[in-house]
Order: sequence, then structure tokens, then C-alpha cells
Amino acid sequence: MKNPIMPFFRILIFSGLISVAHAAQNDRGIGIYVDQDLLVPFLNEDRDYTMGLAIEFFWSKDKGLYPLDGMVRKTGKLLGLDITHPDVVYSFMLGSVNYTPDDLSNPNPIYTDRPYSSLIYLSNKRVMADSNNAIAMEVLIGILGTSVAKETQLLLHGWWRSITDSNQPVDPRGWSHQISNGGEPTIRIRLSKSHLQTALSKPGKWDIATSWGLSLGYQTNINAAIAVRAGNINSSFWSLPFDPVNRGNFLPTLPKNEWYFWAAYRAHLIGYDALLQGQFRDSDVTFSHNQIKRVVHDGAAGLTIGNKRSQVTFSVNGKSAELKTSAQRRHFWGNVNFLFHF
Repeated sequence: MKNPIMPFFRILIFSGLISVAHAAQNDRGIGIYVDQDLLVPFLNEDRDYTMGLAIEFFWSKDKGLYPLDGMVRKTGKLLGLDITHPDVVYSFMLGSVNYTPDDLSNPNPIYTDRPYSSLIYLSNKRVMADSNNAIAMEVLIGILGTSVAKETQLLLHGWWRSITDSNQPVDPRGWSHQISNGGEPTIRIRLSKSHLQTALSKPGKWDIATSWGLSLGYQTNINAAIAVRAGNINSSFWSLPFDPVNRGNFLPTLPKNEWYFWAAYRAHLIGYDALLQGQFRDSDVTFSHNQIKRVVHDGAAGLTIGNKRSQVTFSVNGKSAELKTSAQRRHFWGNVNFLFHF
């Protein structure tokens, strides 16, 4: 049976490509982001956050395709923000995130480990910024529990076994027990504010920025973060490419010749997480409010290299345990980002 979600994504991607091509003279671009535990060979255990993929279309002025920008504007007005700020970067993103338990070979529900869960989504972001402060708003709509994650993981695992002539990794057999299996709509609204604490010289040699964020919806939490960059820096402090697929504040700037090493740390105070606790639809495996960690830490370290046409980032990411069960553990994944400017 054909997946009904894929035509929707093809139409949006095609429309985005047309808009980017139309805005080529205005210096816009596309970002491609890949999270994969396989990218960290010595830490790869093929569990927890196993994969995330996203494609983002971005512009620096109010031109292009913004499917949810009306919701972003209304959210900003409700929060009392100046949505007419002259220095704004806009984007929309198509993405997916996938989570699995440790034992992929078990076809039965596993009640002591995190559930299978997946999300495919469309989000709109806008960042209003000056040289020292930035406010970012995002509205995300998505669908939990589709078969996209299962089919993608089966394809990747089969491909890896064929090129390594191995019987590992095994095919996942428990996706029928995922959160909201069969599909359920969801939404998330995020607001974050960042501040440049200190910087040295121009072009920058190093800088330090802090931020806080509020997330409401399928993931409800507040968070605080700190980020450090060092190298030959020409981009804005709020363009640090930390966790763009999930909950990062990152939004690309216009092309720059630069390179820098960076590190970021973030702490979350968790109120609710549908990817662990389930949403409205019944799910075979969920965890209660008392079984999930209330404070979760994550961070990353990476290298970003850019020129006037493109940018690439390599990073290693980690996250602390999210459950209080016997499966409480840290997990790690790698990230590769590609930006192409027009």
C-alpha cells in the first residue's frame, strides 16, 4: 500500500525548490541535515535517537514559501514580540526523527525500554536579531507513528549489511508498537532568546553566547544553554549549527568565509514528551510522568567550515538518560550539515 504522506512531502519539497530558485538573486539557500548514530563508530549502539533527517529552505527577507508563517506571526503577537523587526531570517523545514529501544530483534512490546517512536514534520522559523541579541520563534506541525521510519530503517540496515557482508545490524521488528502507531497529528511551538555574552575582535576569534527556550506541545519543556566558538568567525552568534533537526536555535545566515570549532551544552526541565509518554491515541508502550527524567542534559562539539557558496558542519552529539527504568543510559550520535547558498 502506498504511503499517503510521501506525496505531501514531494509537493512541499518541489514548491520549496521553485521558491529558492525564484529567490536566487536574493542570496538564499538550502540546508540538508543528517543525524545518525552510525556516524560515531566507537559509540554507535543503534538505539535511542537513531536517525534524524531534515531539509531547510531559508531567506533573509519576507520572500519565498512559508506554509506556517501566519501561525508564527500570530504566536509572536500573543507573546508581545515585535514581528515587524527589520532584521529577520525566515525558513521552513521538512524533517523526521526516529527513536528505538536497544533490542531491535524483539517483535513484542518492550516495557522496560524506551518505545519505538517517530515524527515527520513541517516547521516555520523566524529569527529577529541584532549584533548582540536574537529572538527565535517556531511553529511545527507533524504526524507521529507513520511507517516512514520503519521503511527507512529497514532500507538502511539492509544496505549496511550488504556493503559490510555482515549479519548486523538486524532488521527492527517492533515498529508496530511505536507511539501512536498508524499516525496521529501533533504540534509544537517554540520560543527562544539568545544573547552574545562576549566576543574577541573582528573577524571574530572566539565568542560565548547563552540562551533560554520554551517549548509547548508534543514536547513541553524549558531549557537553558551556553555555546562557545573559536576560529575565524564571520557569522552571527545565533547561527551556531547545534541540533538543527530537533530543538536547536540554529538558522543559517548568508554565506561567509569562515571556519570555527564549537561546543554547546543545554539543560532541559521536562514537563511532557509524547515520544516517551504517548499522546491521545493509545500506544502499546508508554511511560508515566514519574518514570521519565525531569532534568535532561544534551550537548555537542563540532567543526564548521564555510565559504561564499556553501558550508559544512561535522559534530558529535550526546544526551543524558531520559528514563528512570533499567534502560536509563546516555546515547550519542553524529551530525553532518550541508548548506548551499544561491
